[in-house]
Amino acid sequence: MSNKTGKNFIGVSITIFFSKLLGFVREIVFASVFGTTVLTDMFQVIFSFPSLFFSSIGTALSAVNIPDLTYFITHRSKEERNQYLANLFAQVTFIASTVALLGIVCAPPLTQIIAPGLSPEVDHIAVLLTRIMMPTLLFVSLTYLTAGVLQVHQYFLVSASISIPFNMLIIGALLWKGNDLVFLGYVTTLGWLLQFLIQLPVLVREKYQWRFKLQWSDPYIRNTFKNLLPILLGNSLLQLCLIIDRSFATHLSPGTAASLAFGSNLFVTITSVFIVAMTTVVFPRLSRYCLDSDFERIRFLLAQAFKMLLFILVPYLLLVICYHKEIITLVYQRGAFGAESTAMTSLAFWFYSLAVVGYLCQEVYNRVFYALKRYKIPMFFSAGCILLNLGLDYFLYRPAGIGGLSLSTAATMLFYALVMSVMLTREIGAFINRDLLIYLFKLLFPSLAMLGVVWGFAFMGWGTSGVSFLLPLTASIVVYLGIAYILGLIKVFFLKEV
Repeated sequence: MSNKTGKNFIGVSITIFFSKLLGFVREIVFASVFGTTVLTDMFQVIFSFPSLFFSSIGTALSAVNIPDLTYFITHRSKEERNQYLANLFAQVTFIASTVALLGIVCAPPLTQIIAPGLSPEVDHIAVLLTRIMMPTLLFVSLTYLTAGVLQVHQYFLVSASISIPFNMLIIGALLWKGNDLVFLGYVTTLGWLLQFLIQLPVLVREKYQWRFKLQWSDPYIRNTFKNLLPILLGNSLLQLCLIIDRSFATHLSPGTAASLAFGSNLFVTITSVFIVAMTTVVFPRLSRYCLDSDFERIRFLLAQAFKMLLFILVPYLLLVICYHKEIITLVYQRGAFGAESTAMTSLAFWFYSLAVVGYLCQEVYNRVFYALKRYKIPMFFSAGCILLNLGLDYFLYRPAGIGGLSLSTAATMLFYALVMSVMLTREIGAFINRDLLIYLFKLLFPSLAMLGVVWGFAFMGWGTSGVSFLLPLTASIVVYLGIAYILGLIKVFFLKEV
């Protein structure tokens, strides 16, 4: 049987790349308009924090729904499939709407919890933004739930492209209204609704029929909500660490929380292009293999996924270490975003990038546990790591500032990767096998050659100012790809599965 994982991964990666590129432009425009001020801190805390948390809820809903929907498609009738999904949508809509209304009513105390360190001068705007933000819980939940349905039916490109019009809408709002935070808040909330609506035609094409009747006794949906909290905690470790970092940053100098946001957003934007693409393509297949208890195929699929992702993410990490300040200068430094903002943001970007292996393991390992319906294992270890991050932030945020906050998250994610590697091996057997280790050893050669090119240009005085670093950066990537091709490392993207 032909294995389309590599080809689907490339196609989805390209789609997500363009989507993230627009998100990247959105961040650049936002930074140019607002810089790193107390208003930027407020918006990043009030809107970005809950967006990360709500996205984690949506991802959890999608993660628990994909295996169940796969079961209904393969083992039950189409009518039962439609009834299950319609009831799930109805219950999610009811619960999310209720929580959103409560959040709007209780906005003043909720704002103090989300952003405890904001100055009293901006409290009234913060409360208004909290109220504007609350309906995004409903829209984000529906968006991710629908995207999971599309992935089960292998509409990978559609589900990967939904944020393109969202980013275009935000960019347009920034260019039109400038630094009007309230208007930007409304547009952001409506943008999430748009992401849900543009997926509905695919559901119509797959002949889903919507009968919005609440049936609280449905055992599958009761099990979904029962497992939602474990999945939410297990699958949002990085997001929660970022939220904790920014909460501590509100007690530091103005602009620290915004710099953490810009640095972490750039890190997540670049790496998620590939990590999200891989988990999008792999998870429906993992769900099928887990239904059949086919551990051999699970191990093979995991090994291939790690090879492809490490092939891309290892050079990313090396280039960030070498050019983190130059990258931030190129991307953000313009308008209100000055040299001081660049210095803080580049430090955060560098240290957050060290979390890339942990982020990769969070997204890939957790999907296997969810497909196996072992929801509590990621939850327990994520909870422990959140406490670890809280402790590190508490001891580091004053003496080490922005560097200590971002480094604590990197250390926490690395610890999670090590522990979960052991736990997953106990569940499915050794997937970090001799073949994978040999591949990683071979990957050292193009990686060292890439560093040699960077150091060679630095010795000649290239890449030390302006955009001159782009020449050694590009040359090092070309050398990396060339040596990888000679060693046959690129073939992993086109292997066949027997």
